[in-house]
Amino acid sequence: MQKDHEPLMIRVVQQSVELPAQPAELYAMYLDPAAHASFTGGGSAVIQPAPGTEWSAFDGRIHCRILALTSQRQIVQSWRSFEWEKQDLDSVLILTFTAAGSGARVDLAHAGVPERLYDTLVAGWPMRYWEPWRAYLEARR
Repeated sequence: MQKDHEPLMIRVVQQSVELPAQPAELYAMYLDPAAHASFTGGGSAVIQPAPGTEWSAFDGRIHCRILALTSQRQIVQSWRSFEWEKQDLDSVLILTFTAAGSGARVDLAHAGVPERLYDTLVAGWPMRYWEPWRAYLEARR
């Protein structure tokens, strides 16, 4: 437990991945519930692509609120998973989509993750998102 006089340490997961699709397509896929569920293979997603709306994925194991959208370029969400404890604050997830080579780069900054879950999230993003998303896109070719 943090004491009042200790500085608050904010943990940030930062990752980048290149995927074989254009930025606008990746942005749209992430915000489309059927596509999101398909490329993650993690169960149903409930998404309304508008700021202020609730969002969930992996059959509700992740739930969020969309804070801001920059069309075809950036998604900002408050974010928490079933592993968050009641007293844990929501984290903030920022996904940025930019052209890279013949596809796109997705840059992730996931700030304010609970210390005890940092390593889980560092490993979880590639396992739950980047690798299945790449496989999904490559299978469509």
